[in-house]
Amino acid sequence: MSSSGRAEGAKERLQAAFGWVRGAAQVWPGSFRLLICALSLWITALAAPGLWALFAVPPLACLGFLCLRKHHHLGVLLIVFACLFTVQTTMLVSAQGRDEAIEMEGIAVGHSQPGDSGWSRLTVLTSTGITEVLSPSAPPDGAHVSLRTEALDDIRISNEDAHIIGAPNGLWQWRADLRLQLRHDSLASGHSGGALLPGLVVGDTEPQDARMEDDMRVVSLTHISAVSGSNVTIVSLGAGLLAGLCRAGPRTRVGVGVLTCVGYVFVVGFEPSAIRAAGMAIAVALVFLRGGGISPVAVMSSTVCILLSLVPVLATSVGFVLSVVSTAAILFVVPILLRRLSLHLSMVPTIVISALIVPLVAQLACTPVLVAIDPRIGLWSVAANALAAPAVLPATVLGFVSLVCGGLGLLGIPGLLWCAQVPAWLGSLCAWWIVAVARVCAGLPGAALDWPKPPVGTLAALGLLILLAAGLWMLVRRRVWGIPTVVVCICLTALIIVVGRTKPPADDWLVMICDVGQGSATLINLGEGAGLVVDTGKDPKPVDVCLDEGGIEDFDLVISHFDADHSAGYAGTTWSRTLHRLWVSSNVSGGADVRGVVADTGAEVVPTTRGRSLDAPGAQIEVLWPPARETAGTGRDEEADVGEETVGTKMRNEDSLVLRVELEGLSFLVPGDIGEDEQFVLAQSLEPVDLLIAPHHGSSDLAEDFFTAAGARLGVISVGENSYGHPTPRAQRAFGPVPVLRTDRCGTVAVYAHAKYSTARDCHGDEQ
Repeated sequence: MSSSGRAEGAKERLQAAFGWVRGAAQVWPGSFRLLICALSLWITALAAPGLWALFAVPPLACLGFLCLRKHHHLGVLLIVFACLFTVQTTMLVSAQGRDEAIEMEGIAVGHSQPGDSGWSRLTVLTSTGITEVLSPSAPPDGAHVSLRTEALDDIRISNEDAHIIGAPNGLWQWRADLRLQLRHDSLASGHSGGALLPGLVVGDTEPQDARMEDDMRVVSLTHISAVSGSNVTIVSLGAGLLAGLCRAGPRTRVGVGVLTCVGYVFVVGFEPSAIRAAGMAIAVALVFLRGGGISPVAVMSSTVCILLSLVPVLATSVGFVLSVVSTAAILFVVPILLRRLSLHLSMVPTIVISALIVPLVAQLACTPVLVAIDPRIGLWSVAANALAAPAVLPATVLGFVSLVCGGLGLLGIPGLLWCAQVPAWLGSLCAWWIVAVARVCAGLPGAALDWPKPPVGTLAALGLLILLAAGLWMLVRRRVWGIPTVVVCICLTALIIVVGRTKPPADDWLVMICDVGQGSATLINLGEGAGLVVDTGKDPKPVDVCLDEGGIEDFDLVISHFDADHSAGYAGTTWSRTLHRLWVSSNVSGGADVRGVVADTGAEVVPTTRGRSLDAPGAQIEVLWPPARETAGTGRDEEADVGEETVGTKMRNEDSLVLRVELEGLSFLVPGDIGEDEQFVLAQSLEPVDLLIAPHHGSSDLAEDFFTAAGARLGVISVGENSYGHPTPRAQRAFGPVPVLRTDRCGTVAVYAHAKYSTARDCHGDEQ
């Protein structure tokens, strides 16, 4: 075909596409108009314009009125968008407030669980609307609070605890007692399902431990661990269908479903995640309870318009994107597949087909977004969702029944508090199945396979999803290219996974410096599944993965000091492993941090100090630092009255344990976070080593004499994304002309005899 012929063909296809869009707009004018409006509001919410943008509203509205006569649908679109844009901009500006610090008052209507830093995200209802505030404390929901805040991106931040002006009223107190009652009844079951049920029903995730959260995340079941759109949808639809059984009409069914949804959200909390879940639930309820004569596109677009107008901060929420994508896929794709599969698989019950294709479609639709958040892909995520799905409905319904009984019981109706325990126990049993599925699937090979990082990984996932959709469409249409297209999609996916996978260490590794982000964790191989773990990093999962890669089953744990990036992930070391002893500096052996680890793990505490040797078979381990203090054994407790600078990072860093290890001809130093003064003292008597791990993640607080005295043949810096500038150029230069490996670039580093090494990812040591 000539070039002119190809150009003509492309032009015809483009005209056909425009013709289809024009035809769709004419057949479904309302739906098309609302879809364009929703996309426009999403874009403007992301742009976050100031009040100056309101100057564009009058021209838009006037243009809309002028278009009403000849181009009615375009005119209505412009008028509706102008109105909603006005509301959105006003809410956005009022939520952000002024850049300077201001005093604000309002009612705390929701809060997130405190993060690792201890800070919470408060949802405060003020006279100007809903404002999100990052706060070091979380006042009780319903309290009238006063905060001094300043702007931080699209929210506000308060550096001081919220001042409580007024206590929650009776309604809010009843709500708090109701949530506590459900937690108490659920935990009474005595198994892991009792910890999951409060999160699944009312968003109370505090009882969930780190391992449960990680297992749920690995197999993409995080949406079950806290209230999501599916949970709210189940409750809303259940109430509406119950009204239908009482012969209520379509409008009454919808009204009952919406009112139930609003009441349910009050119990859950009015933070953006709950509002987003409620919006999606109401959209689904309208489609299914209203019956025929209503367009799913119109309902979805209207919901997005309303949510982005009233709560524009949702535009930047990953959860909102996932909710919209999954809900749209369920509303539009699932019915088509269900009809086709029901015809070809007439012997299989429809409910079984639905249980399989709903999680599959939702999971596939959300994959491009999920890999943008966490560049990993799980082979068992779809299976886990399919296996867990049958338990979500009964767990949610039973939990909600327990909630209703408990709420009425708290109002004084006799016997109902006792009755609430039965559905809570049964609901916890269903939740236990979900936790068991997550735990088993997360432990299978291929549960978390590496995927390219964004934007390459996101674009690759999106392209493969489009290719898969095209192949499935051709299969449904019985086209000859359907099977080859699906096979090509699977092969490309496998190729990307194989090329980008991390490389496991060889069996004869002696020491591994784990990639735990901005933190430190080092494994020492003592043979036959035994090892010594020095520090754990901040999060449990990375050190758990590293121990799995190293094949360590029995170990002793050394905590150099109790900064979070060295000790907070200790729980991950004990998952399916045996911890025997906990080695700590005698200067902190009686502190609250040590007592907390012992209470959680049952380890035997072994205090140590400079000059002592650790008992490890096959290895010579000498403690070079710290010297014993006269006030040893108190840890943080006796330091509580000291100023923040004294008891902060400096005090803990100078108490870091420093270990010199010799193992099968390899010598290396694990120096914790010691600073310049400590390094200078050690340099006076330090013997050379083969491997040096950089102190304090490559901080500039160093003594060059220490690096010179170590004379290492290989340097490793345990570092991750941070705002401290680690590693500094000065720290990297201090190693001298030897390879220096960084865990943020190379992944986990395994070192063998004679200072040979391998890395999880391809990288090159920086020669200084």
